[in-house]
Order: sequence, then structure tokens, then C-alpha cells
Amino acid sequence: MNQPGKPEPADEDQVTAGPLLLTFLVALPFPCPLPHGAVITKMLPGTVGGLDGMEMRPSLDGPELPSAAQGRPFVSLKFWQLRERQIGGPMHLAALTQVCAEITGKPLPEEDFADGTVDAYRTVVEMVTIQGADRLEPQEEVLRETFARCFDVLTDVSSMARMVLPHSNPVAAPEQIAVALWLARTVTGSYADGAMGVMPLTPPSSPLGAVLDEDQLTRLNGHLQRLWDGSPLELAMERATEARRAFRRDGDYRNAVVQAAMFAEIVLTSTLSLMLWEEQLEVPSVEQAVAVFDFSRGGGLATRVKTEYAPRLGGDWNRTLPGPVHDWTHAVAALRNRVVHRGYRPTYQETEAALTAADALLDFIKTRLAQRVARYPRTALLTLGEPGLRRLGGWPRASAFLEDPQQVPDLWFAEFTAWREAVDARLS
Repeated sequence: MNQPGKPEPADEDQVTAGPLLLTFLVALPFPCPLPHGAVITKMLPGTVGGLDGMEMRPSLDGPELPSAAQGRPFVSLKFWQLRERQIGGPMHLAALTQVCAEITGKPLPEEDFADGTVDAYRTVVEMVTIQGADRLEPQEEVLRETFARCFDVLTDVSSMARMVLPHSNPVAAPEQIAVALWLARTVTGSYADGAMGVMPLTPPSSPLGAVLDEDQLTRLNGHLQRLWDGSPLELAMERATEARRAFRRDGDYRNAVVQAAMFAEIVLTSTLSLMLWEEQLEVPSVEQAVAVFDFSRGGGLATRVKTEYAPRLGGDWNRTLPGPVHDWTHAVAALRNRVVHRGYRPTYQETEAALTAADALLDFIKTRLAQRVARYPRTALLTLGEPGLRRLGGWPRASAFLEDPQQVPDLWFAEFTAWREAVDARLS
């Protein structure tokens, strides 16, 4: 087989002489319940030049596309159900190679993939699409784009299959697949005359290779103590970690966006809560916080962002001007609303932008707190700690504040938590 991304030199001119049919073979991490040989085709908008009078068959042994579909872009999926050895490994190369051999007519490698105990069926999906001759370079970029086009349709099929068979496996995502095989042939040619290669997608998960070192264990204990003391920031960072896991490992873009939105909202709400708690320490009361967080009186989060933060933290909190608050409003909050209220499936790029914007909002708030140590020393210390204040500025003021023997930082989270619970009791 060729090296990744390298077509066979002798066939290069023939392969790129006109529009190409690109085929990707992927072994799903979980079986998909479509029967062996089932074909599902989706027609896409637009036209592809150079197809006049050509017979279009996504699979060489499959049916011709309807006449109304001739000349149009498409994605066609064919499902293969193969027996697989238990020791097949996370890359599922045996199943991929078997399907590749069947559709190309090229023999299997010398290794005997048939031996071994059969554990289960492995679903391999043959995904075929067409790409116009005017857009075949750069090759790696084209392969990525056309693969994503095909996988979008596979995601639709996988999602709707769960509606028909609710207990079937989770929807597959590209991030769950280690490698794909790609094949290219002309519309009138065969795979024997075409090119093929390997497209790495996501490195397979590996066994535990290391344990926490002494410094990391110290950090873990610090996070645990803050969490048990009542730190809201640890809960926020838990959502941020979940967002990255859903995005990078699971390919669950919807969940990643929702988790990123939760992360941002917890950061915003906890920061304002800490400042309100600190403001009322001299004259203890929950009234101001109740008025701020009561939806019927003070409005929701968007209203609070507009009215409550700039007077306390300074900086630009205008959601209509470029900056972290604008990016959070559009890339996180608005996208989350589309996901939650409309069932929208965000793209990879939208999800990546949402996570970036949520992180940038936290950085913005930390920077503003570092500038407001004199007014909110407890909030700044509880949120940033000594390392953050040394990095962003404000540590000299904070350390001077801590010299007051009446200040007991170890009790602050507990005092804040008790106060916040009193606020919540009034709001419930």
C-alpha cells in the first residue's frame, strides 16, 4: 500500500484527469445496526463539472444513481458487517484491509487475519463522494474536507438509527476512529488503476503510561481541598475539562458546547457572587444578592453581564464590541442556545471557537480581578491564589492584606458557601 497521502506514481495522470470518486473506509468503534450491504445515499446541493453522460455508480457492484442525481455531488455509504478477532486492536486494520481487498480486487497481505477467536461483528463503512477536477489540491486538505463531508452523513444515519433502535450504540464521531483508508478512481476507471493511502485520524487510546509525579499530586491535593472547602472555580474547571474531553476524545460537539457554556456561566456567576459576598461583610445581608440574582427582578445572566460587572471590575463588558465578552456572547452563549433550543449540531470549527472563547473569558476575568485587589482582596485571592496574582500582578497588595491577623483565608470558602446557600434559599 502507498505511503499516507502518496498516490501511485504510475497512475497519477489517470487519477487526476477528471472528477474523482473518493472512498474512505472507517471501522466504527461500536457496531452500527444497518444490515450488511445496505447503501444510503444523500444528494448534496450544487453540480460537478465534467460528468455529462457519465454513468454514476458509488460502488462498482452497486446500483446506478437515479437520473435526477446525475451530475450532482453526493455522499453514499455502504455498510459492511465483518467478523473480527477479539485481539484485533483499536485500529481495526484487519477489518479495513478485508473490505479494501474486496472492493479493489487486490489480495490480502500475507498475514492471516482470519485466525483467532471471533468476538463480535465489526462495522466498516464504505463512504464514497465525488470531487470536481478543479479542486483536487492540496491533496491532504481535500481528503480532510471530503472525509468530513462523508462523515456528516454517517452521523445523520447513526443518529436516526438510534431512534429506530434506541438501545443501539452511541453515535460515532471522527475523534473515536484511529485511521481511515482512502481510495481514488476516475468515474469510469477502477480501483486497480487508482490510488490509495492511509489517513491517520486520532491516535488510539493507550494504557496508563505514567502516574502523577510529586508536583502533580500536590496540585491534585490542592484542588481537592479547595473543592471540599467550597470553591466554585473547581466546579467550573471540571466543566471545562469535560468540554475538552467531549470535543477532543469523543467528538461530541453538542456536549462540548453545552459544557463550555456551563463553564463560562459558573465563572461569571461565582465571580459576581464572591464580590457580592465580600461587599456585604461589614454589614451582613443577602438582600443585594437576592435582588441581583432574582430573575423576576434583576433579569438573567445577559442582564447581569450588562449591568453588574463593569462597575466592579472595570474593563470592556460591551457585548457588541470586539473582545472576550463579545466572543463569549456569540461563540458560546448564542451557540449553546442553538444547540439546546433547536437541536443544532455545531461544527468542529464552531466547537473549537466556543472552547477558546470560554477560556478567554476566564482569562479576562482573572486579569480584571488582579487589577481590583484593593477592592476585592478575598475574591482575588480565592480565585487566583498567590501564583495567579504573582503572574498577573496584585500580589504585593494581596500579601499586605493577608498580614492582618484578623484575616483567616482558610475559612473564607466556608463563609462564602454558607452565605450563598442563604441567598439560594431566598430565591427558591
